[in-house]
Amino acid sequence: MLLAGRGGPQDEVEARRLDGLAAAQGYACAQVNLGVMIQHGEGGGKDEVEARRLLSLAAAQHNLGKPLHASAQYYLGLMLRHGCGGPKDEAEARRLVGLAAAQGFAKAQ
Repeated sequence: MLLAGRGGPQDEVEARRLDGLAAAQGYACAQVNLGVMIQHGEGGGKDEVEARRLLSLAAAQHNLGKPLHASAQYYLGLMLRHGCGGPKDEAEARRLVGLAAAQGFAKAQ
């Protein structure tokens, strides 16, 4: 809500701080939010390596044997496709975007 300014003034710095606290506790949604914020430099410095690390953590999480976070898989797939924050890996990018699409994530479809 802080990032978008919903319900009050926009505060990217505080949004990033709070997502950082939740991400550090392993919360996948926060890892995705923080990863995307860091990739784009919202609320602080831009760091594609750290963004890729956070998205990798979220994308790898499972719940009852099923992938947990399709958006993490999608955004990580884009980073891998373009070589953002590390080497390109088009095969892994296709696999991750395919997983996200199979879960109904519209952007991946």
